[in-house]
Amino acid sequence: MKIYSYYVPKGDAQAGVWSGTINEKAPIICPQLGVDAAGVTEIQTAAINYKTAVELVDTKKRELEEAVAAKKQSRKTDLALIVQWAGRMKTHKDYTEALGCALGIVGSTLVIDPKDLRPTISLRAFPGQVEVSFNLQTMKSITVYSRIKGTNGWEKLGNDKKPPFIDTRALQVANQPEVREYCARYFDGKEDIGEMSAIETIVFAG
Repeated sequence: MKIYSYYVPKGDAQAGVWSGTINEKAPIICPQLGVDAAGVTEIQTAAINYKTAVELVDTKKRELEEAVAAKKQSRKTDLALIVQWAGRMKTHKDYTEALGCALGIVGSTLVIDPKDLRPTISLRAFPGQVEVSFNLQTMKSITVYSRIKGTNGWEKLGNDKKPPFIDTRALQVANQPEVREYCARYFDGKEDIGEMSAIETIVFAG
């Protein structure tokens, strides 16, 4: 059995090197194979164009990586320095909230009523379990509920502080897939609080 391998390399880096070889060897070999001077020039120009394009991309990638690294370092050092000076200025006898706001060194406070919070959940089924992913927002825990689709009563499965919640309950009827519904509410350590999440549905095959 013969396996044909195309001579133009698939990878840009390898193809760039290949183009360089074409450019170098074309004036010597191509005329021996019936290519006139104009044809040789076309081949060399095409090879140089591609090699240059690949090298330009590599250069830009390195420049981007260096720029991103410099930005991250600047955030650690330069912004940290500004924050230090902001702290000093806020202790000055002439500091006022108005001056701080004008300079942009006054943080904002967002008041959130837990009663208005509504969790978001998503489901994934695996052999033997269903994973219930959720967001905590400002809360520390959540209560997960489930029921078979078409029934009325919700079964409390438990509380969790870190997603995902794992439901390992077996099928109600062995080897018979069931459609489960899940929902959740936040839990403040004493009771459920806030709004119920949207109901999410999944087929669990056990």
